[in-house]
Amino acid sequence: MGIPEDAGWKHRSKTLIEGKTISVSAGWKSDSRKLIEEVLKVEAPLKYDVCWGATPLFFGEEKDFMITGGAVEQSSPRKPFNLYVLDRVNLNLWEAGLPYRAYYEEKGKTSVNFTFTIASKENLPDAIYFIVEEHDPGVEPIVLVSSTISWTEKSSKTDCTGYVAFTPQVLIGEAKDFMLKGNATEENGNRFNFYVMEYSNYWEWLAGKNYTAMLEREDVNFLSFNISLAEDQVSPAFSVCFVVENTLKDVDEKIIINATLEWQEKTTVSPVPGGKIIGIIMASMGLIMIVTGIAPVVFKHGGNLFDNMGNNV
Repeated sequence: MGIPEDAGWKHRSKTLIEGKTISVSAGWKSDSRKLIEEVLKVEAPLKYDVCWGATPLFFGEEKDFMITGGAVEQSSPRKPFNLYVLDRVNLNLWEAGLPYRAYYEEKGKTSVNFTFTIASKENLPDAIYFIVEEHDPGVEPIVLVSSTISWTEKSSKTDCTGYVAFTPQVLIGEAKDFMLKGNATEENGNRFNFYVMEYSNYWEWLAGKNYTAMLEREDVNFLSFNISLAEDQVSPAFSVCFVVENTLKDVDEKIIINATLEWQEKTTVSPVPGGKIIGIIMASMGLIMIVTGIAPVVFKHGGNLFDNMGNNV
């Protein structure tokens, strides 16, 4: 009869990430471009002068369009003027003497500064027109007009996100109660999005496709996590991916991550020291005897040899 053994469970853990810093660029970035910087002269017989600036072509995700600028009369002493900022459709209406809608309009000034916004990329015209008109009949102003368009554009996902992937590579026999524990924090207290997913799902997420995540947290500056894992998830091919995403404007971030894998592993404790080792050796010897048939012959001949030696003494 074999020696009885007591079965138990032992807590095990492995550090996956310790103080790993992921640096990510701002999720949104400001950009701008000069529309115009030109001197407009009102000369008879015309009562006004006009120039235009083409707006940029946009192919990504942009928002917060703003046009700023100024107009300054260049004579000494300065002459009053009227200023209109329009799109092409409203310029045609204004020239025809019909009702129109201006982005900006000011009359009887010798200098002005202006700012206005355009709600969306769909509302942004191909060009913006600037009109300087005489305010007093026969008084022909000379006006320097300058203007800039600014906007906010979405950074590419590869720029504003980062990840660290880890394969635990833990040799586990019979185990249970797998837990993935850790925390993440931004070093300056800025907010970020955080995801934990298997490595294969990361590429689906990066491509904007459907994905499955073990954990998703948005707009946090610190978080801790305890994720329960199924036993079939922790296979030799298991690879966990920790993903951070920066959603801020013009602010780069550094997120620090710590993560540990914990589990319960079945252990066998022998009450007699060495008992388990002896049992293994004896079982191995028996296996050799059964499989090869050599060991019985050797022991048998050995017995005869010793018998003969005894008889010869």
